[in-house]
Amino acid sequence: MIQKTLLLILTVLTLQSCNLGTSGTWNNDNIDKDKREQIKVLNDKLFKAIIRNDVTGIKALMSDKLLEKGASDLDKLINQVSTSFKSDSYRILDEYNVHNSTTGIGNTLPSGVSGDSDYVVNYQALNKEMYVSLLLPTGLDNELLITAIYGNYDNQWKLNILQFGQYSLFKKTAPDYYKLAKESYDKSYLIDAVNYMGLSKQCLRPANDFFQYQKEKDINEFYEKVMKEVNSKFTFPLTLDNVDTKPKVFRIFPEMTNEGFFPMVYYLSDINLKDTTALKIENEKVKKEVGRLFTGIDKDKKFVFYWAFNEIPDGKKLVEHYGFIDKRTE
Repeated sequence: MIQKTLLLILTVLTLQSCNLGTSGTWNNDNIDKDKREQIKVLNDKLFKAIIRNDVTGIKALMSDKLLEKGASDLDKLINQVSTSFKSDSYRILDEYNVHNSTTGIGNTLPSGVSGDSDYVVNYQALNKEMYVSLLLPTGLDNELLITAIYGNYDNQWKLNILQFGQYSLFKKTAPDYYKLAKESYDKSYLIDAVNYMGLSKQCLRPANDFFQYQKEKDINEFYEKVMKEVNSKFTFPLTLDNVDTKPKVFRIFPEMTNEGFFPMVYYLSDINLKDTTALKIENEKVKKEVGRLFTGIDKDKKFVFYWAFNEIPDGKKLVEHYGFIDKRTE
């Protein structure tokens, strides 16, 4: 069937301040129970306000300094976030209570050092006492991380930093996709490795500079390695010379479906999109050639998707395509 192409993006919000001093940190069950309960009340209010697109409710939780910095963009941001997921509850990934000897110092909060999924939260402390909550809406395959960093203003907790970002895709985080990419690379499945690394990068900074995985350097270096290798091996658009109609593959990427991510192959065809019989004949040849050229792309997967175009989309207008689904046996 002929369909039209669509694109989707996402966003964020912040605040910062530098000094010298010391700090003590408590996390999760080591935090004072009464204090955890105080913050839970605020987190509940924050989460309800987010899912209800209640900007006024969120502003009531924000510090004056954050209101000065981010109020103008808040309406648009919360509207985007509130419509991006459906959930009526959240779980706590981790939380931290920090006591500083002075204000304006950097707080560095590691969840661990050597684990594959260990991370560090970094920010400038505007208050002597800070509280970090990392919240994940429940019931989602594609998890959004809500980073709420509070400061204690004369025994009243207020939000200093509020961030939203992609934490996982189909319950897999950046380190998870990095691991899959390395496994694919070891099998010489270069396109799979590139696709997995693309997904890893999407989840790599779920709170911008405030959240960094301990293995981020390794992930970025491996991403550069596979991208350099794929770019040296293939030049797109790539003409499929072994196919008589000479179609040109111009893009391969992971397509999201209800069952997960599967390869999508975009190619340019000289056959009119209305001539579906000729397109199907050509596509059978395209599938074989794509499987030959891009090792592993059709292995260990339920589907490979193909879209035939008569012109390469330039991002400025909708371009028609004709789609094929290659159902594979896993």
